[in-house]
Formats: sequence, C-alpha cells, structure tokens
Amino acid sequence: MEETSLCGQQLIDGCIEVQKEEDGALIELGRQNGFPEGRKEFVAPAVGMEFESYDDAYNYYICYAKEVGFRVRVKNSWFKRNSREKYGAVLCCSSQGFKRIKDVNHLRKETRTGCPAMIRMRLVETQRWRVLEVMLEHNHVLGGKVHRSVKKMGTGMKRKSLPSSDAEGQTIKLYRALVIDTGGNGNSNSSAREDRAFSELSNKLNLRRGDTQAIYNFLCRMQLTNPNFFYLMDFNDEGHLRNAFWIDARSRAACGYFGDVIYFDNTYLSNKFEIPLVTFVGINHHGQSVLLGCGLLSSETTESYIWLFRTWVKCMSGCSPQTIISDRCKALQRAIVEVFPRSHHCFGLSLIMKKVPEKLGGLHNYDAIRKALIKAVYETLKVIEFEAAWGFMIQRFGVSEHEWLRSLYEDRVRWVPVYLKDTFFAGMFAARPGESTCPFFDRYVHKQTPLKEFLDKYELALHKKHKEESFADIESRSSSPLLKTRCSFEFQLSGMYTREMFKKFQLEVEEVYSCFGTTQLHVDGPIIIFLVKERVLIEGNRREIRDYEVLYSRTAGEVRCICSCFNFYGYLCRHALCVLNFNGVEEIPHKYILSRWKKDYKLLYVPDQCPGGADDADRSQWSNQLFRSALQVVEEGILSLDHYNVALQSLEESLSRVHDVEQRQE
Repeated sequence: MEETSLCGQQLIDGCIEVQKEEDGALIELGRQNGFPEGRKEFVAPAVGMEFESYDDAYNYYICYAKEVGFRVRVKNSWFKRNSREKYGAVLCCSSQGFKRIKDVNHLRKETRTGCPAMIRMRLVETQRWRVLEVMLEHNHVLGGKVHRSVKKMGTGMKRKSLPSSDAEGQTIKLYRALVIDTGGNGNSNSSAREDRAFSELSNKLNLRRGDTQAIYNFLCRMQLTNPNFFYLMDFNDEGHLRNAFWIDARSRAACGYFGDVIYFDNTYLSNKFEIPLVTFVGINHHGQSVLLGCGLLSSETTESYIWLFRTWVKCMSGCSPQTIISDRCKALQRAIVEVFPRSHHCFGLSLIMKKVPEKLGGLHNYDAIRKALIKAVYETLKVIEFEAAWGFMIQRFGVSEHEWLRSLYEDRVRWVPVYLKDTFFAGMFAARPGESTCPFFDRYVHKQTPLKEFLDKYELALHKKHKEESFADIESRSSSPLLKTRCSFEFQLSGMYTREMFKKFQLEVEEVYSCFGTTQLHVDGPIIIFLVKERVLIEGNRREIRDYEVLYSRTAGEVRCICSCFNFYGYLCRHALCVLNFNGVEEIPHKYILSRWKKDYKLLYVPDQCPGGADDADRSQWSNQLFRSALQVVEEGILSLDHYNVALQSLEESLSRVHDVEQRQE
C-alpha cells in the first residue's frame, strides 16, 4: 500500500519537474499499469485523455507509436473558418487507407494495408484537446521501434521537430497530468479509471454548448408545425439527457404501411460521429428509403437500445416488424431479442462486405482471399455449397485463426444469403454483389457534423424525400410504362405496380430469354422440381451456364426458385417465370403480386391496429388513424389542380360535418 501511494506522489512531483529522474519515473509509471519493472513503455491512448495542446497530443501519440512499432501520419484536420484555428484532428497509422487509383501504376511499392489504428481528438470547452475515439488494433505486422513519422502540418504552420528526448519528456509530463486530472489515486489502476470514465460518459449525451437549446427549439418547432409529431426523452439520475427519440407525422403513417421490414442504422453511433444518431428506415412502394423514426443514444449498450426499441413500438401500436436488418453488435442483438422476440433479425450483408478491406487488407494474398469470399457468399445456392467454398478458402489461404473470419462463420445464419431464403426482405438486404444500403441522411451527416446543424437540416432532408415520393406517385399514375416483350406477365403487372418496381420486374422478364433447357428433375405427387439453365454474365464480360432448381405445384399455385428472388426482392425471378411459361400459365399467381408495390397501395391498404384492433377510448389511436386518412387525401390532392380542388372541398365539407356533431351535442 505504501509503495502505490509513493508512486502516486512521484507522479505529482513529475508534473512540476519534468526532467527529474526521467527513466525512473517511466519505470514507476509502468509498474502502476501492470508492466514489468524496468520496461520502458507508454500507456495506450484511451477515450477521455486530455492534453494541454495539439502539439502535446501529437507528440504523445508519436512516442506511443515509436514504442509499439508503427509510423504516424495526420489523416484529417479541421480549422475554424475565420481564425483558421485548429479544432479537430485524426492521427492514424501510416498504413491506413490504400493508394489512389491514379497512383497504382507508380513503381513505388504499396505499403498501405487499410489499417484501422487511429485516434480522433477535438478541442473542447476547457481549451484542452480530448481524445474522442481510439482504435488500437492494427491489421499488419508491427515492426521494431520506429524513429520517424509522417507529419502533415496545418496551413501556415511550421515548427521545429522536438528532439527525441524532449518529446518523451513532454509526453511523460502530460500523461502524469492526465493521471491527476482523471481522479486517479494510488489504490486504483488505469483500467479501473478508464472503465469509470467510460461509464460516466455513456450515462449521458455528450452535448456541446448550445445543443440543449437546439434540441428544445427543434422539438417546439416540430410540435407546432407537425400535428402528429411524437418524442420521448430519457434522463439519468442526475437529470442529464441520456437518450432521445422522435418521429414526425409522415414517418408515423409510413410505419403502418412499410414497417414490415426495417433497417436499423447505427452507423453514426458505432463509427463515433459527432452526432450519435440512429435511424429506423423502411422501403416504400417505389423502392425508396423512408424514415420510420430517429434517436440520439449516449452509448451502444443493451439498455439504451431496449429503451429506444420499446419507445418505437409505442408508435407502431404494439406491432413488431417481420424482419430487422442491422449491423453486427452484441448489445444490439440482445436488445432485439428482448423487444422483438418474433422478428427475424439478420445482419446487413453490405455492411459486412464493406469491412473486408479494413479487416483483411493486411493479409498476404488479400486479393485472392477477397475473391474467394465473394464467390462463397454470392455465388453459392445451397448450404452445402457455401460450406465447401468457405472451407476451401480457409484451408487454401491458411486463415483458420483469423478472429474476424471465425466470428463471421459463427454468425453465418444471420448474414449469408443461402441461410436466409425463407426470410422476406423487400429488397433491403442487398443480396447481390455491388448492392449496398446507404444511410438515410447520407448527404446531410458527416463525421464532424454538429447536432445543431443536423437538426436544422432535418426538415430539409425529409422535405426532399417526400418530394421524391410525390413525384414518383405522379409519374406512376400519369404514365404507362413501355412494354419491351410480348410476355403476358409483363402486361399483367404494367398496370398495377409503381413505375420503379415495374422496371425491376421487367428486367426479370427480359432475362427470361437468357434461360433455356427447362426440364423436369423430380416429381413428388403434385410437386414437380424443374431445372432451368441460364447464361450468367461473369467477370470479364463473359457468360457461363448455371443451373437453377425451381419447385412448382399447380394445385397450390406455388412456384419457388432456389435463388429466392421473391423473398429477397419481392417479385418473381426469371427462372420461376420460365417454369410458369413452360407449364402454360399465363398469369402470375395472386400470392406473388404484392400489394406493397402497387400504385394505389396507400389508398387501398388500411394498416392493422396491433394488438387486438382499435381501442374505443384511446385518443392516440384515433389521432393516428385520422392523420393517416387525411394524409391519403393530401397525397391524392397534389396530383393535379382538379385533384387539389376536389380534395380541398372534401376536407372543408368534412370539417363542417364534424362541427355539426358538436352543435347537436350542445
């Protein structure tokens, strides 16, 4: 006990006398953090660390990198417009990223591996530099001690590099100051302090000056201008805002129509954006993304996610989505099981594939491994084929011990297409190569976008999305699509589906002509299994022949292809159409014509009130249903001037009749 107290006292003295017993101080610092005695080592960076200046933070990371064995470069810097004062920066491993395409042909050897190691820091209100995000993991072999780093100066800034000994002395001083500032004492180790600091940070939203007022102004404005706007706040025991959820009137109505399949997007939260935004996103009858709710979360904890999901369910009148797509996250997974036990939860395939360069970029034979992975994931049609392709990749390239690949394989039933063929996705899964799921606010939120700026842009973003949907409605209603074949299936859906969804189905009709050799494989009572061959376009603009099995039952009016296009995208594939045509069927069975793609879907479909129908005493349900019905009139009323005049007259007549009820009661 006395020894640890003495160590703490030496740290305090070190803050006053920087050069006093430099090596000895390092040994004591190492002891306190569990390092062997006599080993000269810098403690790894952690979220919450603060430095007196940018130079201090930079020199600290340089010395840490030198001890670990990698080089540092400045990835990004942010400056104030008027004063050009630096207020944010990202320092990363020199192996971060990849060469630009125009530099690929240069003779210089490629040294970058897409390494994720970095720290992100920002100038805070105390005028100190705080570390906001840390990635310690490297995806390449670390070398010996490095004495040189890539340094990018800010505009108009030139300074002399510190001698090695001075830099280390300064960094040691700063770390000693950090130990005092974080409230450490001789009885606590660094990990305990970091855990406590993280717990305190995660228990409330990290709001900047003016954010609280911005949130208040936003909610007041939305309530005044949006008649069915809903929000809920979650406060901690000290009265600080911890989590928030809101949903505007149109999004509440959209939940009733398009809440069967949702993508829960926590990209901004998990990637440590300035704004901890999460969104619920669906897909409408035009195949466009539609917002179903927004939230701000203080942390990625199961408790935060559970609170958010239960709040969202209230807006859904207790209904749960059929399918939920999300990123891979244990806390998120536990929360979904708790709140949505009947929903099918899976991981976004495109989200996983985007991480391949980061996770595998440092491996030998990376390009060959990536191609083998793509082939196993996208080109296999049966579970046994996927297992064989995956096993071949693991064995051939010797990556059986790779932690990320191992964890992916353990979770394979939640993200590999061959395991998800019985799950309905409505086109949101991105099951084909090159497809991806973009964040709803993709063009409005960036890494450093402040909360106030986002709240100002929120209505603008939604207005643009609503305008796109209205334009698509008008286009689908006012024009007939051009038919490209004489196929009866194409003609059948041309008058039913919205323009964009019909185009997607029309492509399948056109590709029927790339299929041939339809033959019977097996007969089991009323069920017949057919084999359809297709010339598939592959890499190098070449075509190869692939076989697809299609199950068909005339009595049940059922047709199912092994590619499962209907469940993934919501319309029949070319192979199923081939089999229907082969059996003399001239119309697509009713069960394969989805109402959610029809032009008049929102006019004809009345969302169910879950559970157990509408409550005669529940005014919130009355409000939801009335607004949804009125919104239908509004959306029809903007199709033309005649539509507008009729809609306005109808609303005025309806209001007059409601007033008559009030007068009769008096």
